[in-house]
Amino acid sequence: MQPFPGKSNIILAKIKKGVVSQHDLNTVFDKIKEGSSDKKNPALEGLESALNEMQNDGEKEIGIEFECGDCCKKVINGSKLFFIMNFAVLLPARGDCLFMKVFSGGKLVDKQIMRAIIIPVERICAIEIQPVQVDP
Repeated sequence: MQPFPGKSNIILAKIKKGVVSQHDLNTVFDKIKEGSSDKKNPALEGLESALNEMQNDGEKEIGIEFECGDCCKKVINGSKLFFIMNFAVLLPARGDCLFMKVFSGGKLVDKQIMRAIIIPVERICAIEIQPVQVDP
């Protein structure tokens, strides 16, 4: 069975291409909610609350490091982080983009720009506040 039957596969293709509307994101989030249990993880709720408190001035950027197979990925320039079941959703400020670097074998292998990212919580290594990217 496909994780997102029908029109949702088109939405996933739009996300991969970076052409995604708020309506499309809401549809994806609704599908994630439909496939998950109604139980909320208290640890994630506490983390989300603490992160929101740190962002009260609205000026702080968020970065996330996470693993994906043999690669390590780092996404920065996030403005809003929230959790839907066991997924972290990172969005940039309105009109801005997220920037991601992919590392494999200790070397930079790819760079990507995106409008949003949904990451399984169990793959997150670090959540950073005000990360500054320093390139050698």
